[in-house]
Amino acid sequence: MSNPGMSNAGTSNAGTSSAQPHGHGPQHPHGAHHHAPHPPRPAHEPHVSTGHTGPDGLDPDDERWVAYVRADHRTGTIAALAGVFATRGVNFESLATGDVHGDVGLVVVTFFAGARRQRILTRAVTRLPMVRGVLVRAATDPKVRAAAVLNLPTGSTFRPDPAAPVRWFGDPEHGEPMLVEGSLTAVEAVVAAARAEGGTSEGLVLRAPAT
Repeated sequence: MSNPGMSNAGTSNAGTSSAQPHGHGPQHPHGAHHHAPHPPRPAHEPHVSTGHTGPDGLDPDDERWVAYVRADHRTGTIAALAGVFATRGVNFESLATGDVHGDVGLVVVTFFAGARRQRILTRAVTRLPMVRGVLVRAATDPKVRAAAVLNLPTGSTFRPDPAAPVRWFGDPEHGEPMLVEGSLTAVEAVVAAARAEGGTSEGLVLRAPAT
């Protein structure tokens, strides 16, 4: 591969020949066009809430969404759902399967997108033949409920902030794990605070929406 913007001398039976002007830009004797190198692309700024960077970095205007998808419990459902996001250039943050009743199961997807793209994705998912229903909420909506299990060092006196809108159970001071339940953003804040105190999380689960 030649270096962009540089023209290499070519040879012919008659000897060395230099490039001659032709058409819209300089041309190599053998027909290859050489153009000035493109200016370097600016670095992507990290997203204000996630720190994501890179060519697929998030737009600062993107919001975090939670989609609850009820769909047929059969082979190909997850692949079809993931395909909707992939073909529209949206990478989901998490995807988890929930409870299954008969032949219908719940899939919960969290992702970042602008409001318009979120609506486009929702319509596309709704049109999938195996999908029975879709509910999308902003991740900051208090109706988006979550639960997490925390493990803290034995003897830890960690407790969630009394003002936090969460319920919790367990006594880490005596070596018991702590179960925290509440809105997604509130639970995530408690998990972050516990980690700062040396704790770990066994995972965070998004609960099924209330019916």
